[in-house]
Amino acid sequence: MRFARLVVPDLLLEELIGHARSLVPGECCGLLAGHITHEVATVSERFPITNDAASATRYATNPRDMLLAFRSMRAHGLELLAIYHSHPTSAPVPSRYDLEANTYGETVVHLIVGLAGAGPEVRAWWLGETGYREAALEVAQI
Repeated sequence: MRFARLVVPDLLLEELIGHARSLVPGECCGLLAGHITHEVATVSERFPITNDAASATRYATNPRDMLLAFRSMRAHGLELLAIYHSHPTSAPVPSRYDLEANTYGETVVHLIVGLAGAGPEVRAWWLGETGYREAALEVAQI
């Protein structure tokens, strides 16, 4: 764990939810980047990534989109803070597949948008090899 709290601007979170809704019944995925100061990670950029799996229950990040996102992060001095994806028909809780596919360990937060309820629900998680725990998420009005 590189930071204690993830801060996401409200407008950026709305864009992320819009991305999730636009791909129903499939999952969306993307990256969130920004800066870490005094154990607080503040998101400043969102990078939507094509879901090559085109699935309602899992995602596979498009390699070219990932390359372009990381190039942009490097060019602007940003750090990868979070990976986001959606669960179109279930709660925003990590699935077994999410744990199995996690290649970042606890170096980034996993933000999940659940669309199964009356409205979208967003939760953040630290994923380990066999389990997960909720991460501190703050939505900031900017």
